[in-house]
Amino acid sequence: MAPLKDCLNEVDHMDVKTAERTLVLDAPQNVALLQMLRQKSYEAIYTVKSAVGLRVANGETMVSAANAEDLDALITLMGPDTLKNTIYLARYSLYPVLERRLGTLKPHCFLQYFAQRDALTPMTCSLDIRPVTLADAPFVQAHYGHGHGARLEYVEERIQKGPGYLALAENGSIAGFILTHTEGSMGMLEVLPPYRGMGIGPALEYRLAQELDRRGLYIYSNVLPDNTNSIRIHAKLGFTRCPDLVSWLDPMAQE
Repeated sequence: MAPLKDCLNEVDHMDVKTAERTLVLDAPQNVALLQMLRQKSYEAIYTVKSAVGLRVANGETMVSAANAEDLDALITLMGPDTLKNTIYLARYSLYPVLERRLGTLKPHCFLQYFAQRDALTPMTCSLDIRPVTLADAPFVQAHYGHGHGARLEYVEERIQKGPGYLALAENGSIAGFILTHTEGSMGMLEVLPPYRGMGIGPALEYRLAQELDRRGLYIYSNVLPDNTNSIRIHAKLGFTRCPDLVSWLDPMAQE
């Protein structure tokens, strides 16, 4: 997603408070929407009972609700034109509501992990860890997901927005890195093959969690269900896994 402007002047302050009060009733499951509010990364807010919707960048939206009835009412309030692009759904178990109202969507589902910093187990490694810089962007883009994980422009944007970190080997080579995504989740964690098994992944994730907490942001991440290494790291650090999957839904790629 493209960088977002601070849109507080375009959104009633009471809308923000109403949305926050609703979302914190289940903060771990709703953490992505809460993070967007905290980052002031939204253009419009919609609320109906337990349901909250955000319009963010590029016409994309994020929605959450405690039950199907409230999500249905939120869809009516937002309107199909607002929901015609990519949608983030905080509870994938409510996907049938979106499918009934908007048609078949292509889901990209993730496990969601949430933590308070003081509940995490501190992790360190023998390598130096430093903030990532724009000069590191080509390396990150080339090695994250074997070069297929993100566009260079996106990597550069995430480095500029921050935070993000690198682990450096004794010879100065980059051994691993971690950044945050636009929605404020921890991600893009990669440890290069020669350096795996040295505790670098958990150390990078813990260092990033410390910085997110220092900035007053939420500590959370989304993990593919088959990513056993990342699941193991989150368990080792002491993250709590949310009971429901979250999903990015693409209405433009119908099957």
